[in-house]
Amino acid sequence: MKKLFIVIPLLGYSLTYPDFSLCYKKYKSYSVIPISKHYSITSTKPKKFIKYDTKYGIYLIKTNNKHYLHFKNSHLGVWLASIKKGMIYSGNFAEYPKADSPAKFSTKTLPASIMSDIFCNPIGVGVNGGFLTTNRIKNFITSKPHISNKNIFKFLGVIVDDNLTITQIIPNSWADKHYLSIGTKIIKLNNKPVNSLKNIKSISKNVTITFNINGITWKANYKGK
Repeated sequence: MKKLFIVIPLLGYSLTYPDFSLCYKKYKSYSVIPISKHYSITSTKPKKFIKYDTKYGIYLIKTNNKHYLHFKNSHLGVWLASIKKGMIYSGNFAEYPKADSPAKFSTKTLPASIMSDIFCNPIGVGVNGGFLTTNRIKNFITSKPHISNKNIFKFLGVIVDDNLTITQIIPNSWADKHYLSIGTKIIKLNNKPVNSLKNIKSISKNVTITFNINGITWKANYKGK
């Protein structure tokens, strides 16, 4: 009976904390993930890329992959690991993806990491907020990127809050060179009043913008390159 009491806790421990060390050795060198014959994913900004998705935090790039990862399907509750060079997070497949959102993971995922099961099968790509399953990876290749409204005026060199007040100035940008400051508010686009970021879906880079700087209005014409 003494041996029985020794074996059961050890077995329970091994099932609670699976060992992903072999999978880490297999995938730790993947700084760029080959997802198909012609495409790869990375979280480090390359010189040329097809698109960057702000929601997922990953870039899609064109590559010629003689060998690429064949992602398999998985199911809720299984143990997975988000693997990237120097980092690994293990947890459970917590929730299937909804709409265009990633699948949920019970712990942190690393953008452009390989999601592996305990048998070292790749079952997805880690992104901000979870991971992309096999079908989501295919959709990511063909879909339009998610554009964060917070960055909709980034071509000017500014980040704004929900009330269109500038919260960040990018050094050496158009805004910096025109002496805009944090706290300046955008009040008109092409002479039409605006008061909320939520109401702006897109914006042309050829635009007339009216700013309110400490109660003084200033109008500027921006022509995109």
